[in-house]
Amino acid sequence: MIGIMIVEDSPVTMEYLELELEKAKHKYKIMCKFRGVENVEPACESGRINIVLMDVCLGDSSGLDLARKIKERFLGIKVIIMTSMLDQSFTKQAKNFGCDGFWFKESMQHGILNVLDDVSVGEKKFVDDFPAVTLGNAKIEELTEAELAVLRSFAKGCTYAEVAEDCHISQNTVRYHVKNLTSKTGMHNMAKIALEAVDKRVILPRF
Repeated sequence: MIGIMIVEDSPVTMEYLELELEKAKHKYKIMCKFRGVENVEPACESGRINIVLMDVCLGDSSGLDLARKIKERFLGIKVIIMTSMLDQSFTKQAKNFGCDGFWFKESMQHGILNVLDDVSVGEKKFVDDFPAVTLGNAKIEELTEAELAVLRSFAKGCTYAEVAEDCHISQNTVRYHVKNLTSKTGMHNMAKIALEAVDKRVILPRF
């Protein structure tokens, strides 16, 4: 029996995961469920947890940061990151932190059991079939990681100087990325671009 921990702050998603896991109760058993980060690491010390299903956004805390700590401390525990946000940087972070899977909650092709089954046998499974999204005239995939990082900083309410510090680049480089963002999107106001990006769940400033 494979022991599962669920870390998810949405009651609706929690219920969905419980129903899905009930379908495979011969293989998976929910050992514990948490809506926040406080008791997760102590629960991992029990020795009963094989796979953690971890939401990206847990109130003001980052599930990705917690996943990184789990992967560093508990080498035998696998972690699957879950999100309904369209911020594609989450996939890269999950891979960089050594996570074993990634599940976009609104995937039309893959359910959580599909991801679990692959991860449970030692495979990596990153389901990131995000729907097509545009910002103004630009498809999201047309924006570079550097441009999205700058956009994320502006969405936090940063000034040009603060964006430069946040992204570890010069203010001239910030202006270069802003020029590209406005050219690609056809919008000439960074606040408007940032607002649309947040509204469409392309970026999540706090994470």
